[in-house]
Formats: sequence, structure tokens, C-alpha cells
Amino acid sequence: MRESRSYSATPLKVFALVLMAIGIVPVANLLSAGQAVPWWSAAVSEWCTTGLAIILLAVLAAVVADTRLTAVMERARAALLSPSPLSFEIGAAVVVTILAAIFSWYCFSGLVFTGDEMSQRWQARMLLAGRLYLHPEAHREFFSTMESMDANGRWFSQFPIGGPLLLAIGMALGAPWIVNPLLAGLTARNIHRFVRGAYDDITARVATVLFAISPFVLIMSGSQLNHVATLALVTLALAELPRWTSATDAAVRRRAALVIGVALGGAIMVRPLDGAVAALVIGVFQLHSARESAERGRSLIWQAVAGAIPVAILLWCNARTTGSAFLFGYDALNGPAHRPGFHVDPLGVRHTPLRALTITSGYLMKLNRYLFEWPVPALLILVASLAIPRRASRWDYLLAGLFAVVIAGYATYWFDGFFAGPRFLYTAMPAFVVFTTLLPRRLCERFPRPAVRDAAALALVLSACFAWIIPTGVSSVQLRAFYYRSLREQLKTDIGAELERARLTNAVVFVNDGWHARLVARLRALGALPIPAERLLDHVDACALQNALDADDAAPMGTSAARLTRVLDAARRAGTPVVMPGLPADQHIAIVPGSRPTPSCLAEVALDADGTMPFAAFLAYQGVDDSGQLGGSVVLARDMGTRNDLLRARFGNRTWYRYRPPQRRTDPMVAFIPYDRLGAR
Repeated sequence: MRESRSYSATPLKVFALVLMAIGIVPVANLLSAGQAVPWWSAAVSEWCTTGLAIILLAVLAAVVADTRLTAVMERARAALLSPSPLSFEIGAAVVVTILAAIFSWYCFSGLVFTGDEMSQRWQARMLLAGRLYLHPEAHREFFSTMESMDANGRWFSQFPIGGPLLLAIGMALGAPWIVNPLLAGLTARNIHRFVRGAYDDITARVATVLFAISPFVLIMSGSQLNHVATLALVTLALAELPRWTSATDAAVRRRAALVIGVALGGAIMVRPLDGAVAALVIGVFQLHSARESAERGRSLIWQAVAGAIPVAILLWCNARTTGSAFLFGYDALNGPAHRPGFHVDPLGVRHTPLRALTITSGYLMKLNRYLFEWPVPALLILVASLAIPRRASRWDYLLAGLFAVVIAGYATYWFDGFFAGPRFLYTAMPAFVVFTTLLPRRLCERFPRPAVRDAAALALVLSACFAWIIPTGVSSVQLRAFYYRSLREQLKTDIGAELERARLTNAVVFVNDGWHARLVARLRALGALPIPAERLLDHVDACALQNALDADDAAPMGTSAARLTRVLDAARRAGTPVVMPGLPADQHIAIVPGSRPTPSCLAEVALDADGTMPFAAFLAYQGVDDSGQLGGSVVLARDMGTRNDLLRARFGNRTWYRYRPPQRRTDPMVAFIPYDRLGAR
């Protein structure tokens, strides 16, 4: 270890006990009747069979092979240490970038996959047009999406500006898919630099390897989500921290402080909560260190000024879009209920401490599987690494603090986020890989026999090999990657390439994203908030709602709020509906049993017979004119059936098309059908 000073490990042991109590003990399932993590029992069976067999095999090898295994481990250690630090950093960054790029294309075809990605790509498109927002169209229902704001004369994404800004760079280069793989490579370099400065060379290299082979990392980095950029920036700050603490030259320390400030401010610019959590943990660490040196304290002034620059840009962008520097897009779109805290959330459910415990326990339970896909629970390794040592370094406390504060911060947030793993814990990835790496050494320190260290190291190696080589079972890297490859195959369609092949000019293309989406869009045009509007479709009869909206269109009276109330009251009078089975979540509709559909409702069903595709996926390909409105060669609009004629006044001089959604990736690419060939159904 590079640092001789140590501290009591008791608080870390307490933290380990808490993690054990809510992450190994299935608290989330106990509080939700097994619904929070439905695969838990199958995973426990695998851990108790395959995982235990691997551990016993490693122990047996350590006992039988003894010095021979030690010699093998020493040769492996020497091989890992043979490249120079710079060569290893560059190699790790290149390997992680390539792996993430492979996962991007294998899992997602290099395209957007979630609503978050689609919305941020739309904001990036606006930035490339030189605008923070566009002027919304009069008929909002043709263009609104779940995660975009289109009110008060401004149309923009709900997400902070940092993520779309990075995507815009990739879009300008014609390869937005490469941004996150490159950032993942930078993160690998940052982790190596941080751990090498805080611990030692071998710990740094093993931790970097663990980062590189984590499917959580590779699938996340293959996406276009903003968690990847946040982690890259947080780890950039961490990478400079050992230099900041050890520098004897004031200029060197000041430069490190400037990088830390810019990195943390940038993280806040991308994901404000994650960035603020990291800034809090690192700031407390630095304030503690500054007590030993007045010059360290003075360098923090430079750091604060540097960090204030990206934060000021974020606040300025907020003021230009939402109208208030401290009002973020997602709060402007969904209301105060969207914010962290214990209150009624946008779904109408009260977020209580008990619900927070359920969500947090679920995150930790999922971490056991998704962090590495090993046949042993990952959290158990982290718990053991925290609980075993008698003494701890300040770097242990820094990483444990990052882990703990990330958990605590997202415990107050009502939404249960998942993508490739418990994605809200992604910012704590440095803690996960470092504590996993340290386990063999800490076991050997507690039980001073080389065989103990060798058995633990061999068990980790065998677990990693099993996860990557064996394609079946509860935990499998291949199975996890294939899951994302086969999921939502329609979204693997390259819309940009289709538009280029079609060579459309002065065109309007109508995209059908389903009756559910059309109803939600019409409710939003009357002022309904997006999340409650989505949820409403499970609780009112779709046909009754359609008829009520049509009746309101025929005789619109009063304010938007009064019209919305009248429409909802009329729809609810139809009775208690039942959600139609067999439909995906974004296509749910509910029907009152025994009710008779009207001709207009049958027309909506018929429109969906040709297939549907999320309209939000098309936003990044919208044309924008010089006035900040939709324009250019192609305008993309939601297909609203017979209501499409409402756009004649605005776009009647264009040629109209309907988009034919592919049913699978192998469908022939006849994507744009002239509107008059199908008729304005």
C-alpha cells in the first residue's frame, strides 16, 4: 500500500453489515411479495451450486497445488505488471473502447434504444442547429414525446444540457454511437491512474481489468445514456486526487485542483444528482486533507472557480429553456413531484422511507448479478472486502463514502431505474472494482497464508471465466448481451440510413406509434402531464377516451384545464376497464368488458394493423429551418389518422408519406409509402 497512515475500520464494517442486511438478505422481495427481483431464487440456487463448486475447486487447487499455484499466480502478476504504466493505460483504454463499441453494435446496432437516449439525441439535434430549443408547433399532439417539453413557446428535451452536448459532437462527426465507448476508454484510464496513486500498481491493473470485463460497464457503454459520461468525469476527478494530495509543488497541486473542479462541474452538467454526490464526497475528503496544509486549502479556491464554469453553463441553459436557472427540464415537464424526496410522485404513489428501502434493497440485490454476471454474488465480495480488514486507508473511506452517498441519494428518488443493471449505482463503479480487487489481499492479511490469497484470486478468475465462456444459467455475459440484441428489434432499424436511401425532399413523413401514444399525445395537448397521462391509459376505456376527445375537438369550449377535466370525466363514466393482454407496455390500452367499439375506435385499431414504431426515435432526424421551427427536407410527425389533415395549412405544400415500420430486422426496406396510396385513413 502506498499510504502508511491508517484508520479504524469499524465504520466500514458497519457499512458492510448494512449492505449485507439489505442486499444479501432479500429485503426488497420480502416487502414486495417477491416481485421486486423475481429471479432471486434461481440466482441463489446457482450461487449455492455453481458458485460454491467454483470456490471449493479454488480452495482444493490452493491446497493440492500449493507452491505450484503460487508460482502460477506470481507469473500472472509479473505478466500483468510487465507493461509500463503508460502502456497499460493506453492499452486498457483502447481495449475497453473496442469492447464497448462491439457491444454497441451487437446489442443496439449503434442506435438509440431507450426514451432517455431518444430525447437527448433530439436535444443534440437542436444544438447542431445552433439552438437550445425550437418553437413548438401549433398542433403539439403530432410532435410531442414523453421526455420533451413543448410549452411556453419552447420545445426542448427534459435532460440537462451536458449529455446532449457530448452526443452533438458525435452526431457532428456522423458517429454518435462512438461517444460512450470513447468515454468508457477514458474511464478505464482514469480508474488505473486513481488506483495506482491511491493503492499500488497491481491493484490498479486488476481493478482496470475488472472494469473492462464487467458486462454492466460494456452494455451501458454500448448505449447512448448519459451515465457513461458522468462516470468518465467523476473518475477524471478521482484520477487527479492522489496527485492533489501528494504534490509538494503548488503549481502541480493547483493544476490538479483545476482538473478536479472542471470534471466535477462537468459531471453536474450531465447528471446533476450524481455530480453533486461525487462533489460532496470528494469535497469532504479534500477538506479533511486540507487540514494538514494551508496550501491545499488555497488550491480549493481554484477548484471551486473551475467547477463553477460548467455549472454556470448548465444554469444559463436552464434559464433559457425552462425560464429559471434552478428549474430543470424534468421538473418543468413533470412538476415538483418529479424531484427527489418523500412525497407523492408523478405516478400518484407516495414515496415513503419504506418504499425507499424496497427500491434500495432491489438495487443492491440486482448488483449481485449484473455487476459481473459471476456465479457468486458480487455484493458478498464487496461486503467481505469491507468487513475483513482491521484498519482502513483514507482511500477506502473515500470509495465507501461514494458508494454510500450514491445509494442514499437515489433512495430519495421515487423512480426505480434499471438498464444493464441498477443504473443509478453506476457512478459508484470505482468502489465496486477496487473493493473486489482488494479481497484476496485482505483475506491473506487477515489469514496470513499465501494459499488463502491464491484461493481467493483463483475463485475470482474462475468466476469471470465462467461468466464469459458459459452461455447458459442465471448469470452469463453472452446471455445478457443476447437479451439486449433480441429486445425491441424494431429499434435496430437505421432510420437515418432509410432517409438517405429514400432521398426525400420537401416531404412530411407520418410515423405510427400506436393508439396508446395518440391518446396520450392528445391528452398532453390539453395540458396533461406525461407520466400521469401514460398511466391513465391503464385505467380508462380507450374507446370512451377516444370518443370524448373527438367530441371535445368538435366543440372546444373553455380553458385547456376545463376541457381536460370534461374529457376525463366522460371517459371514466364508461366503467371500469381491463388492460388488454398481450400488448407491450408502451402500447397498453384498456377496454370495459362487453362494450362496443365505435367506428372511430375501429379505425384506430385498423391504423395499428400496419405496425407501430416509437415516434421519439425519429426526432433526431427532424429538419430544422433558420427560424427555429421544423423545416428542411423532411418533417417527421406522429400519424394521427384522419386528424392528419390538421397539418394541411402548415405543411400542405409538401409531399406526404407514411412510414412503414419493419416487423423485424430482416424486413425489406420499403419504408416510405406515398400518402395517397394508402389514403388518409
